[in-house]
Amino acid sequence: MTLLAGRGGVGKTLLAQHIGTALAIGREFIEPLEPRRVLMWAGEDDQAELWRRQIEISGWMGSPLPALTDRFFLQSYTGVDITLCATIYGALTATPVLHELRGQVQDYRADVVILDNIARLFGGNENDRHAVTTFCALVQGACAPAAVILLGHPAKAAGSEYSGSTAWEGAVRARLYLGNRPPDQDQADNDTPADDNVRYLARRKANYSPLDIRRFTLADGGVLIPDEAQITHGKQPTGEFTKDIVRRAVTKLAAREIFGTASTASPSYLPRLARQYKLLETTTEKSFAAAMREMVMAAELISREVGRTADRHPRAGLVLP
Repeated sequence: MTLLAGRGGVGKTLLAQHIGTALAIGREFIEPLEPRRVLMWAGEDDQAELWRRQIEISGWMGSPLPALTDRFFLQSYTGVDITLCATIYGALTATPVLHELRGQVQDYRADVVILDNIARLFGGNENDRHAVTTFCALVQGACAPAAVILLGHPAKAAGSEYSGSTAWEGAVRARLYLGNRPPDQDQADNDTPADDNVRYLARRKANYSPLDIRRFTLADGGVLIPDEAQITHGKQPTGEFTKDIVRRAVTKLAAREIFGTASTASPSYLPRLARQYKLLETTTEKSFAAAMREMVMAAELISREVGRTADRHPRAGLVLP
């Protein structure tokens, strides 16, 4: 479960619609993505607005609207009560809408569920730690095994990045914050006017990746275009996290019958292949190489014959044991 927060009108729903589209068609957006079925409940935008945006987003991504058929289920719930959990006789209780959500996740076989927004979905006390944790658990259970992205607003207090109890931070695996200034500047009293055509998406909590910031330009038509540059704060993932990245890269390359080596002189040097095929994820080529060498020494990666060269000599490559 991920919490995506930001002030009203900053573009959270727009960003979520970009992410949903990119996931549905398997197009890179911010980071490399693999195709997933996406269900999105939009609680604040009507159907006409969602369609207007979708035409622009799909056009920018170079994908026709029919490509989203049976891949991206985008639904408007303006004017409809979509409270998933409400306080009844002092206890937070699931409503029939939560059962409807569970049914849709199963019917559409959704891999990712985007819910916009907490104010429309949560009928409890957002400052009650137990109520917040229970709500997140019930929603995650209803959507299982899909990943969930919850959209929410910050509190009125200066520097707030989400509203209510700190349980919101504890109940999710990742938290993102969208603003129209760099986050450190966004939290401070700053007289410098923000650029209406720029947005910053900050990863404020993540279990398996570094904390970083991505800058977007809001183009004509309402398309959010991510900059190539990424500002990283905090440490790169290390240890088992980086090894997992190496394992995923080896597996994905092997599926295409591509095998890397540990030799820096080889054109098939594994870290170089990982960079070329955009499989470094959140690590660097240097960190990837260090993890690869460590795995080779521990026999977590082994070299074996994976084919023949043009002159029929054995060709070796790194594989998982």
